[in-house]
Amino acid sequence: MTEHVEKKSEIRELAVKHLSPVMTRITDLVVTKAQGAKFWTEDGVEYIDFVSGVAVNAVGHAHPAVVKAIHEQSSNMIHLGLNYGYYESAVRLAQKLAAITPGNLDTVFFSNSGAEAIDGAIKLARAVTKRPNIIAFEGSFHGRTLGATSLTASSSKYRKYYEPLVGGVYHVPYPYQRQLPCQSEEDTTEYCLNRLTKLFELIVDPTQVAAIIIEPVMGEGGYVPAPAAFLQQLRKIADDNGILLIFDEVQTGFGRTGTMFASEHAGVVPDVLVLAKALASGLPLGAIVANRDLHDKWQTGTHGSTFGGNPVACAAALASIQVIEQEGLVERSERVGNQIVERLKLELGDLPSVAEIRGVGMMIGIEFQDEQVKPGTAIVSRIREEALKQQLLVTSCGVYGQTIRLMLPLNIDDNVLDQGLTILKQSIFNAIK
Repeated sequence: MTEHVEKKSEIRELAVKHLSPVMTRITDLVVTKAQGAKFWTEDGVEYIDFVSGVAVNAVGHAHPAVVKAIHEQSSNMIHLGLNYGYYESAVRLAQKLAAITPGNLDTVFFSNSGAEAIDGAIKLARAVTKRPNIIAFEGSFHGRTLGATSLTASSSKYRKYYEPLVGGVYHVPYPYQRQLPCQSEEDTTEYCLNRLTKLFELIVDPTQVAAIIIEPVMGEGGYVPAPAAFLQQLRKIADDNGILLIFDEVQTGFGRTGTMFASEHAGVVPDVLVLAKALASGLPLGAIVANRDLHDKWQTGTHGSTFGGNPVACAAALASIQVIEQEGLVERSERVGNQIVERLKLELGDLPSVAEIRGVGMMIGIEFQDEQVKPGTAIVSRIREEALKQQLLVTSCGVYGQTIRLMLPLNIDDNVLDQGLTILKQSIFNAIK
């Protein structure tokens, strides 16, 4: 035990000394192993993980099939570069994404991350349309590169110090009813569409707009699904004005919302689909998926990536998608997600501090409010602390950090799920008493 304590202290001291403090530090745990929906610290303490590497480990930590694929690929080739030759894992993955993504999205550009893929999607839109402007949404989070930060509007802290950012970006309200002067989903949809119309009328002509980019379920901004009618109207507006519609499904893709991709809930096919996070089960990989005609208009040599489409990452992604399909995890996400929401509403729905419990599949948010019916930021902070004391890792989202978001592995063991939800419930009661 003394040896473990000494090593833990050493790792922490080295981290403080050599890792940049610019990254938000959620815990100071020293983690040595992770498997399924659990991880273990240097001193042998077991934790339940309701964060999953921020929605990355959709099939759990170190799924055997993914580990096997990584081992086999890395034994043969770790890196080459897609511009220097074809290799099977990247080509097969592109083929698979063409098969499972909606509509005729059949061609892929690989990157290293979601933010990088977002940047590439914006470059694609501008290059193809020859238009300068992009429309994004208030509350959205698209990443931390300069391009993605320019689109992000979930907190001014992400933009602070980095201005001027990429120009030609305009924001309109996301259809998040609780934060708008609206009484129903229909009112919310109409209000936000009217604001978009006003933007076109007063500030930026639609003929100068390259793309509209939206998260079909807002992630960092609060785990809020956009109404199907709103997404359908965006599709029509984009079509009527020659604008590309980009769906950021970095967090919602691969079964998280109870369909393979969240766009399926509304029956809307975007022009460009951006993917990452759960794509490769923890290895860095992003993807820009669009139809061949669109990609053919993107001039050769005007975009690229050294590591994008890495052989090992692509092999992991193929294995991960296979696990999702073979284990029926899309269907399980819908079924288990509904069960979790029902349980949370039953156990927590009457608490004055709980403003709303919402979920689409296993993308679930519990929003809190204080006694003045203001965002329950302090409450959420206490919940996270209480849960960690009981060996449960949870995290927050929302413009004010007022929402606990659950990002469980889609294949989480039923007993582990029950144990984690029990801890979460007790943590909430402890935090608000």
